[in-house]
Amino acid sequence: MPDFGGKTVIVTGASTGIGRATAAAFRESGARVIVAARSSEDLKRLSVELGGPDRVLPVTTDVADPAQCQALIERTVEHFGGIDVLVNNAGMVVSGKFEYLQSGDIERLFNVNFFGVIYCTRAALPYLKESEGVIVNVSSIAGFVGTATTSAYAASKAALNSLGQSLRVELKPYGIGVSTVCPYFTSGVELAKKGILREGTLHRVDGPRRRAPGTQTTEEVAHAIVRAAERRSRLVVLSPAGRLIWRANRLFPWLTDYVMDKLINGRLREQIG
Repeated sequence: MPDFGGKTVIVTGASTGIGRATAAAFRESGARVIVAARSSEDLKRLSVELGGPDRVLPVTTDVADPAQCQALIERTVEHFGGIDVLVNNAGMVVSGKFEYLQSGDIERLFNVNFFGVIYCTRAALPYLKESEGVIVNVSSIAGFVGTATTSAYAASKAALNSLGQSLRVELKPYGIGVSTVCPYFTSGVELAKKGILREGTLHRVDGPRRRAPGTQTTEEVAHAIVRAAERRSRLVVLSPAGRLIWRANRLFPWLTDYVMDKLINGRLREQIG
């Protein structure tokens, strides 16, 4: 485990899944952690579990609101004196066939998945310059592969990938590192429960779900995020299965389309049948 002793780390979307595991992993590495999410009670419990507000400070935040993002940064600096690492992890999913998405669905998703990163990063930038800190954006394999029935989600992650690449170059003169981490399917992540599901979705809230080959745990992803922050990695594509899909789509996009057509349209036909 890398040593982040004495460092201050913000993790958004920290109440569940990857964010919760990432907060625990940074705390294990010695960092002081600010956990941010919309669920106040979940954050309070997490803070107690990880050592209390002197080490883990809960700050209720909806990243889709720029004023709340600014307040998150100000509260962090007031409590711990600065910022060394910003982990932009908060995210949601809009799932369903594009023709059935409703007005406002895609806007809400981009406000969280993309503009939430913009708002938090912009507010934290003066303090990251002071510390020559690191920004870690948690994206997805979907940012490389436009996935049917989650078109808006994939588009938001593709935008995040591009933003990370741009900021890495722009912020290098200030000593700021920018890393983009792209997880594959991850157990313990239940975006569907807080997402927007429309007709044609393949996400399931209840009942048995198919487990994709190569699925990771939230702890595995969290440790990859901590390592990316330590090494200031440009891009981290997680799991052998994820890297295979990423490379196959770059070299043989027609193959990706063929496989996606067979898998996704086949499952949609099963639902209709």
